[in-house]
Amino acid sequence: MRTFIFRMFLATAAGAWLLLGARAAVAQPAQATGCETCHRGESAAALSAPARDFAIADVHRDRGFTCVNCHGGDPNATDKAAAKAPSTGFRGKPSGQAIIAVCSGCHSDAALMRKYAPRQRVDQATEYATSVHGQQLAKGDTKVATCVSCHGAHGVRLVSDAQSPVYALNVAATCTKCHGDPEHMKGYTLNGAPLPTDQGENYAKSVHFAAMTQNSDLSAPTCNDCHGNHGAAPPGVDAIANVCGTCHTVFATKFALSTHAVIFERGCVECHGNHDILAPTDAMVGTDDKALCATCHSEGDNGHKAAMAMRTGIEKLKAAIAHTEAGVAAVENAGIEMGDQLLTVREAANHLTLARTELHAFDPAVVQTVLDEGLGLTAKVDEAAAAAQNELSFRRTGLAISLGAILLVVVALQLKIRTLKPHA
Repeated sequence: MRTFIFRMFLATAAGAWLLLGARAAVAQPAQATGCETCHRGESAAALSAPARDFAIADVHRDRGFTCVNCHGGDPNATDKAAAKAPSTGFRGKPSGQAIIAVCSGCHSDAALMRKYAPRQRVDQATEYATSVHGQQLAKGDTKVATCVSCHGAHGVRLVSDAQSPVYALNVAATCTKCHGDPEHMKGYTLNGAPLPTDQGENYAKSVHFAAMTQNSDLSAPTCNDCHGNHGAAPPGVDAIANVCGTCHTVFATKFALSTHAVIFERGCVECHGNHDILAPTDAMVGTDDKALCATCHSEGDNGHKAAMAMRTGIEKLKAAIAHTEAGVAAVENAGIEMGDQLLTVREAANHLTLARTELHAFDPAVVQTVLDEGLGLTAKVDEAAAAAQNELSFRRTGLAISLGAILLVVVALQLKIRTLKPHA
């Protein structure tokens, strides 16, 4: 028995050592090199900060890469001149196209990336070349963003790291470092006009930003979801509906079949805006001053009539649902079970949502069909609630009559008892 236990212990220990060895072989942090040692002692922050940041947290360092992988040089030389000698392949601080070349040297190598990050794409450099940033850089514009502008150069973190500048919650702040700086963006134009620099401020007002920051929904769109990241480019006029439709699929399908699809040059943006997209409301539809339909349609035209009809129908169903909910609540508070009816009211509310979806097809007949189905559901619940109220009235009347009869019997018994003579 002791021999068996001893053998199990050896096997377990050996397995643990093998596992640790395998992990170490996959990802073993790099040891400090002469580059780091020297730079940490520099008084100038520009020289010491990179070494410090690289040592604190860096995805490349965690996988065994060192300064020479990007900068070249001899990390073992004790003399500065020898460490940076041309024969060592020293590149110094890359800039412009050299940054793309250095980063893509690894990130475009499928065999190498399979070893360290097999799920990561290897076409970022190719995609970057198609972006507005890449095209401008190719023309000699060194102000545009490169890999390090967004990911950093030293202390590079995984995208999933909350402290990474490209973590979902941080993307807008990263993009607006350039795009929110009027001085930096001076000279850039869009359709002949100066490129706006208020995108970040507008996005902070949007329903997308609220969903991400207040509701912790990291799937909510931020800059790169619409503009792209490595292949960053503003969506063209003919692509906006497709960009929005990647999330809002049903709405995009309805809109594509509508009469407005061939009229609205900017698609969804015409009504919802782009960066400052607010939560949609029923007030957007209709013919009053606050309604968006009135910006194009005037009284008497078919669009004006359609907008009025759809808004009127929506308000009617909303009022019906509110009335029905109040009736059901009153009956339930009196003690009658109305669970099935509550489910029906929810189904009517779903029809209200469906009607709002159908609005994007801009066909009043289709919208009214959905609304009529919802009104039919509320009518059935109203009938059930009325029947329950009648039942309550019947019960209360019966209870009152019963209590009255019992009271009469009690009074009669009292009178009878008084008429009886006591026994001798």
